[in-house]
Amino acid sequence: MLLNTQNKLVLRETMLRPVSAAIVSCLLLFCTLSESKGETYYVNNQTGNDTNDGLSPDSAVATIAMAIQLSKTSDRLELKNTGIAYREPMLFRRLGGLPNRPFEVEGNGAVLSGLKEIDASRWQTMKDNLYVLTLKSTPYGNPYLVAQGKRLDAAKNLESIEPEQHFWDRKTNKVYLLCAAQKRPADYQLEATLTTSGFTLGSASYITCRNLICEHFSNDGFNIHGDCRGIRLENVIARHNGDDGISIHETGGLMVQNAYVHNNFYGIQDVNASRSVYNGVLAEQNQVGVSLVGGYHSLVDCQIRNSVQKEIDIAGSNPRHLIGAEQNLLCKTILFAQNVSLFGDGNRVALSVRNGASLIMEQSVINGSDLGLFVDQNSHCHLSLTTITDCHEILKSESKDSFFDFNIYGTGQISWLGTVFQPAQWTEYLQISKRDQNSKMGMVMVAEDGIVSIPANSTASGMMKKVGPSAPFTFSLPQN
Repeated sequence: MLLNTQNKLVLRETMLRPVSAAIVSCLLLFCTLSESKGETYYVNNQTGNDTNDGLSPDSAVATIAMAIQLSKTSDRLELKNTGIAYREPMLFRRLGGLPNRPFEVEGNGAVLSGLKEIDASRWQTMKDNLYVLTLKSTPYGNPYLVAQGKRLDAAKNLESIEPEQHFWDRKTNKVYLLCAAQKRPADYQLEATLTTSGFTLGSASYITCRNLICEHFSNDGFNIHGDCRGIRLENVIARHNGDDGISIHETGGLMVQNAYVHNNFYGIQDVNASRSVYNGVLAEQNQVGVSLVGGYHSLVDCQIRNSVQKEIDIAGSNPRHLIGAEQNLLCKTILFAQNVSLFGDGNRVALSVRNGASLIMEQSVINGSDLGLFVDQNSHCHLSLTTITDCHEILKSESKDSFFDFNIYGTGQISWLGTVFQPAQWTEYLQISKRDQNSKMGMVMVAEDGIVSIPANSTASGMMKKVGPSAPFTFSLPQN
């Protein structure tokens, strides 16, 4: 059957009209969803009142708990930074947002604190200057006492306690304090880390938290558990927490952009089969800067420094509470590290890879620890375009499958599969290991921002590729 041109146009218009209408309807629906916004609930711990509706700064609620209770999916919570810490956790259980409309938390630089004041009359005298406080329960983690804003040193046991130290007996829920001569507990203005964690998620997804500080919690500053997808932290600080500054567990997903984690036990500790991406993080003065035990993780444009024990420690895991963990390759731990600076201050190890973990590190620098990089026999390391310098022992690898090349090493000892090579045995190391064929050993200089430079007279000069971070580490978060 033949159709003339006019009939063809009419037929085409008729056929396309329903499709076009459907497309328009979908676009309108998408635009409506994208533009629709939830409520914003305001919190002010000085002028707010929990009987208010929280829908404006003038009708703010007083507590974070009330704001969360009022909130629904994809709403927004905003804290007023009053200069006075919010002494409560921020707990989300199965409340969050959607992929296209995350729940938002705007902290405005406000502080969440896990400290609670202790009534001095509750301390009982034991003998001499030793006092005891009995609690109903002990919070999870590593609780401690604070006197006039400063953390008190903890004794290992009651028998070894020294003046102005405390010992926290978790089994009996008792806290012991040995005061200095002529002092009593009332003279110390004592507080304790009696709240477990700060920003806490339990199976809550698609939440973006900005400009929030979490400090003095017995466990973690930012604690993420369960089925948590699409979590973002931006411009956050985690400090003086008993365990982790930031930690994600189970199979959750986390992205962190610009964070400062310091004076915690672990600056960052991500575990199980979690997935995390960190960009622009400064971690310093923690016992361990970054600990990764299971999962896939990325550190890019980060600086980890002055940790007491290790800058980074990664280890394979077998979390038995996850289904099929022993067969889940994600539980073995994978770290991708790029443009990372590790600055030890004479600590034992800068970076350790153990228990079946895998490390891919490039364009980074390791400096100032006794041992720069350790890889055990069950683990794997792929190291390139990286500098390890100012370490007594540059590299200790027990892994025959690891890859090392296009690196620059400062003068130091190298151990390869049990054989120790002194600096003068560099050629022998190359011949026996068959690694680092394009690497060099010689004098290297490292700036505070991580950038590597090689003196012209160094035996490491003349590298074909740029080694070390390709861009300086910068950090813009206020360090208040």
